[in-house]
Amino acid sequence: MNFSTEVKGELIEKPIRHDEEKRALLSAFIRTAGVIYSKSGKVGFEITTDRKELAEFIKNVAGDLYGSTPVEPTAKPSKNGRTAVVFLDETSLFVLEDLGIVKIDEDGVAVNLNVDWSTVESDQCRTAYIKGAFLGSGSVTIPGGSGSTTGYHLEFVFTNYQTATDFCEILSEAYFMPKLIERKGDYVVYLKTMDEISDLLALIGANKAVLKLSALSVERDMNNMENRRLNCEMSNMTKQIDASVKQIRAVSKIDASIGLSSLPESLRSVAEARTKYKSDTLKELADKLKITKSCLNHRLRKLVEIANEL
Repeated sequence: MNFSTEVKGELIEKPIRHDEEKRALLSAFIRTAGVIYSKSGKVGFEITTDRKELAEFIKNVAGDLYGSTPVEPTAKPSKNGRTAVVFLDETSLFVLEDLGIVKIDEDGVAVNLNVDWSTVESDQCRTAYIKGAFLGSGSVTIPGGSGSTTGYHLEFVFTNYQTATDFCEILSEAYFMPKLIERKGDYVVYLKTMDEISDLLALIGANKAVLKLSALSVERDMNNMENRRLNCEMSNMTKQIDASVKQIRAVSKIDASIGLSSLPESLRSVAEARTKYKSDTLKELADKLKITKSCLNHRLRKLVEIANEL
């Protein structure tokens, strides 16, 4: 199960208590996962989803809203294992009009591409609309998750530009900063930062998903710290090896040119120890010579200076 499926599974488990919020959610869901459907002179709509549980959730929301004029959904098979549900009866057109998806006047029925702002007047309805859009066409990927080859990414897909730009405005009113791109004829509204994605998931009630994101962030931070520590250790080790090679070469040059016996005892003992214990760290070498690390460093630098002057 990928992360998007987990989020949607969590969202449909939570009841929606107020009709205004159900209306906003259903309107957004139909705009993102539905198409206008007509047959035998009737106008309705068809929704398609990859989860039967989600289809059942939407049927229940529609039934709760329009129970006085029941909408009788008919499930039908769809391609790629997806579930399609057709709402087509005498009340279906009324549902579309009530949700602001179509307009009816003396000229007939016309699709309204703009969001019906009456459905998102309150903060709660705006949140429900965002939730409905995510259930309809939303997806979210996280580093290391299924389908993710990069970092954090959350998106909503719309089939037309006007609805996508209106949705960007809805997100902006909720203090998000979405981006909009065209991709293969669709319009994609997306967020890229972990903080914004986490805030949006918290807003629509996906609290388990937020906790998972937080845990992932802590784990990544710890891994990054460990990697930095290892890189630092490797860098220090490389520097130590380079210095050791330089010191050993200096001792060899002195020995070949003037002999180690020409050196003062303090320097000669260090030179001999350096060539004898080539792999020792400065601390290990200092302990063997019973001198401080600072004193050892000073004497080694002096040996290098002598070699450079030869």
